[in-house]
Amino acid sequence: MFKSMLKIVIIFTLLNSCKEVKTDLIVRNNNDSIINFMFSPPIKLDSLPVAYRIKNNIFNWSELTVFIDAFENLSILNPEGIEVFIDDLDLKLKALSKSSYPQHLDLPDIKSRLKVVRTKLLQTKFHSKNKSWENLDLSLQELYLSYNSLIKRIKSINEEVNLFNKEFN
Repeated sequence: MFKSMLKIVIIFTLLNSCKEVKTDLIVRNNNDSIINFMFSPPIKLDSLPVAYRIKNNIFNWSELTVFIDAFENLSILNPEGIEVFIDDLDLKLKALSKSSYPQHLDLPDIKSRLKVVRTKLLQTKFHSKNKSWENLDLSLQELYLSYNSLIKRIKSINEEVNLFNKEFN
């Protein structure tokens, strides 16, 4: 009789101890959520409209067009679940880096800015994967700034080329 009572007490104790562990895990998962964090609104992205690309002989650079479209889509997504889109954008950025550049844009200025964008993209991926929301917010803002820097440099090079062509024609 004593042995059976002891077995019942041990089983009852084990069952109660298992329940406490489960509630502890649930509390930890709630701390991992994004509920209490508000992301900053994305910085307005500079654009290269299709008409501009045609006028400046960069419309046929399809890798740039694909990259720009993907990047603009990234900026409107919910930052909490962008890791897959960052991977896709990284692949498109690699393809852009390896593509043949238009002659007037085959410059270290453009290539170095693409590397900066990739660095910021990898930082963003890291913070997204680790659910570090404050750092993700900062790295997204830096990513948008580096993208804008790339687009502005493409525009300024095109302006220089157009100005040079007007002077000598």
